[in-house]
Amino acid sequence: MSAISKARKFEVIYEMLEKGYTVTLLCAIAGVTRSGYYKWIKRHAVPSKKQLADTEFKKKILECHTKLRGIYGYRRIQVWLKATYNLHLNHKRIQRLMSELGIKAIIR
Repeated sequence: MSAISKARKFEVIYEMLEKGYTVTLLCAIAGVTRSGYYKWIKRHAVPSKKQLADTEFKKKILECHTKLRGIYGYRRIQVWLKATYNLHLNHKRIQRLMSELGIKAIIR
């Protein structure tokens, strides 16, 4: 089981808890600590400020992408966000968010 990441083990434990197994038993079988599992739960229960901000930025990036029919890439979207919303975002962040959304500029 060492090839499986700890995060995946925690996900499986979370799913198995719904079937009535105890946390102690599942953690012992998976080879992870109970405290580690509870830290993972706490970390994933509430989205961070950055994740909340990213969802807002994704909405604005999608708005730009649909409004301009997908012709803008990450560099021009950065300029558009600055002009429209006065948002100063790094181009790498915009590129990452576009990748997460699965959108790309149309290449002419």
